[in-house]
Amino acid sequence: MTEVATIAKTSWFPSFSCPSKSQRLAEAEGRILSALGIRYLAKLVQIPFKNTEISTITVKCEQPAPATQHPIVLIHGFGAGVALWGATIKRLAQFQTVHAFDLPGFARSSRPTFSTDHETAEQEIIDSIEQWRDKMNLEKMNVVAHSFGGYLATSYALKYPNRVENLVLADPWGFNEMDPEIANRLTIRQKSIFWMIQRFTPLAAVRFVGSYGPTLMRRMRPDLAQKYSDDVYDYIYLANARNPTGEAAFKSLSENLGWAKQPMSKRFHALDTTVPVTFIHGERSWIDWKSTRSLFGDLEHVESHVMDSAGHHVYADDADRFVEIVIAALRARAPDASGLDVETTVVAL
Repeated sequence: MTEVATIAKTSWFPSFSCPSKSQRLAEAEGRILSALGIRYLAKLVQIPFKNTEISTITVKCEQPAPATQHPIVLIHGFGAGVALWGATIKRLAQFQTVHAFDLPGFARSSRPTFSTDHETAEQEIIDSIEQWRDKMNLEKMNVVAHSFGGYLATSYALKYPNRVENLVLADPWGFNEMDPEIANRLTIRQKSIFWMIQRFTPLAAVRFVGSYGPTLMRRMRPDLAQKYSDDVYDYIYLANARNPTGEAAFKSLSENLGWAKQPMSKRFHALDTTVPVTFIHGERSWIDWKSTRSLFGDLEHVESHVMDSAGHHVYADDADRFVEIVIAALRARAPDASGLDVETTVVAL
């Protein structure tokens, strides 16, 4: 385990220097987190899988008595990284120590090559998560995961249920089966898009335009600057500018990107019922959360919430409400913890 930073800081290089993309990504991450006043420890955690280094940040709990026994672990979605959890990290750290890591193949973590077989690739990723947990000396985790990360977190909980105290799924991808009739309903333009998707990695266009990438992201997603800062465009571009091994793994696990080859609708019921699950959906999300809710919402160990006015990125669209739901769910499953009142824990920042 290699410590690379102790507090969010911005490093300034002389005008004649030419920092690498990795250095620029670290700086963009630091600017986003430091702008929120987050004091964090950053580490590169080396795991056995192909000597991969997992970029990890830790934010210590701000309270003397955390309200759960085990820390919160954040797993980001496709094409993202730890910095996009932003304000959520700041708020959750008022409740419990927070660890957030970049999935292998994404952002600041190493770019190992995964198997082209989708079942093997999925096992490689979730076993990497288990190796990371072991290296971090975490007995159990309160896992909070978004989108593709939610799919992986569920797969992890299926294989390692004794390591998960609570599973919180923020608008998870990959739960519903692909409609076999969808191809017949597509327009010629939509079919051409799917054809392109099948032949390239999802964010190939961002890499293709090179240094124009941040500008392209800014034009495509002007709303992101309102959720974070203008640094988010550099961060997203640089997080996806390197060898896209994580993207390749995601592509192998997916059907036309929108669905999983092994959807959780066929697997979720095998999850150990001792693992409490909380779904948090965005009402305006492109994810078919209504189907997910109808499939699993009535199970005794499952809670389901829908955040009004939120889209797919529920944790960023309304961080206060999102954290309030997460904290309430974790506290409800930890009756013996000497915790904090939700209303006094979640404050506007």
